[in-house]
Amino acid sequence: MNGRERELAAIRHEVPDRVPTDVICIENGEAVAAALGIEPGAVMEALGIDGRIVGAGYTGPLPPPTAQGHSFTEWGTPSTGDYGTARGHYPLADADSVAQVEAHAWPSPDRYDYAQAARSAQDLAGRYAVRGPYWHPLFCRVCDLMGMEQAMAAMIGRPAVFEAALERVFEVTAAYCGRLLDACGEAMPILCLGDDFATQRGLMISPWHWRRFLKPRLARLFEIGKARGKFVWFHSCGDISAILEDLIEIGMDVWETVQLHTLPMSAAELKRRYGRQIAFFGAVNTQRLPFWSAERVREEVRRCIEALGEGGGYICGPDHHIKPDVPGGNAVALYEAARGFRSAGYTLG
Repeated sequence: MNGRERELAAIRHEVPDRVPTDVICIENGEAVAAALGIEPGAVMEALGIDGRIVGAGYTGPLPPPTAQGHSFTEWGTPSTGDYGTARGHYPLADADSVAQVEAHAWPSPDRYDYAQAARSAQDLAGRYAVRGPYWHPLFCRVCDLMGMEQAMAAMIGRPAVFEAALERVFEVTAAYCGRLLDACGEAMPILCLGDDFATQRGLMISPWHWRRFLKPRLARLFEIGKARGKFVWFHSCGDISAILEDLIEIGMDVWETVQLHTLPMSAAELKRRYGRQIAFFGAVNTQRLPFWSAERVREEVRRCIEALGEGGGYICGPDHHIKPDVPGGNAVALYEAARGFRSAGYTLG
């Protein structure tokens, strides 16, 4: 099997030729390349990563940088490189009316390069399971626009303002996702989205508020993929067990990141409860990767596969980014262990 066939088989709860592997982001690429004796650009291929992420880049004008040199996204929020130092620049922090929300300079779905995304997807589709667009959240976007504290205060004290911002974010995101999937066609079999609304101790907002504001909009986003015959892959960190069944109900096919150490159940119990309904991606504890020995990494990979992989339905990988402090050899050990998984008396069938 190639990567596309392998990963899609696992999502369909079929047994592939080996456990598929994937990753959100490798931030220690140079260290991994050094451990393998290759160029950094060849790391994904050398590790045997079966999936690839494709999105459409924004081509419209961006807000001007500040006098301090901070740059911004098309949403008017700090860009990734400036997020930590420009966090006070929340364009909707002081919004106290729906009219102020509507007056914000919202990005146009017309200003994304869907043609280039389609070319990238076509180039990758013969070998890899292409998913996208990935990080186009609803709740986190509103928090970026208002500031997290202000957003959650608005959700309680000014729900009409919060919902107006959420709806505008949804409208742009929905149009973007539909056009991306249409442009990429069969080359992108997976609609991949993400939003973070939990910590490692549980949801940041009540399940009631999640169901009131987020669930119906996520359902509409998921339906954009379902209507086009796509699998729905959803990233959400931490302990989301309180609303996991809701996500399954509205059409989630793959749950990323499966941070097992945050959940109120074992890996075996997670598989028993939900393994027939969804596939799992992640599970290998990224927070421990910098400190484990390579052999301990291999043991953890085997543990995750044996708990989550039987009968398909598991894509092995770290439960978040592979961060810069992870030794390159540990990343190599993770993927070597997954690709070479064998266990006497155990079968994936």
